[in-house]
Amino acid sequence: MADRIVTGTLDTFSVDSGSDVTYKGAGVGNDTGLSQRAFEVNPSSTGDITVTLDRSAGVLSMEIFQDDDHSAGSAPSGYQKAFNVAQAGKGKGAVGLTVTNAAKNYIVLLKLDGYSEVSYIAKVVVP
Repeated sequence: MADRIVTGTLDTFSVDSGSDVTYKGAGVGNDTGLSQRAFEVNPSSTGDITVTLDRSAGVLSMEIFQDDDHSAGSAPSGYQKAFNVAQAGKGKGAVGLTVTNAAKNYIVLLKLDGYSEVSYIAKVVVP
């Protein structure tokens, strides 16, 4: 398991180390607009991918899914595949997905309010 710290805004994205988390921008899925950002997680083995949003401003929701099949997989105990950050308040939340096929890539999609003040810091655990 590897822990990665992801930080971003509407215009920037960085990962503290490794090459298993990469930025996908706004061009993921059918809704490709300024109000979303995505990154891809490429696990090296099976296990649980978890994403914990430690601090954010302007993040409305987040979800995780297998790149080629949105409905595939299930959330590990204590996690959900989708989380409404705005409804929960405090700019925090977590999502997770159990990886059963390490050859697949997984997408974390953040829905944003679209304003320039958007920022986030998240911990990504990659199997």
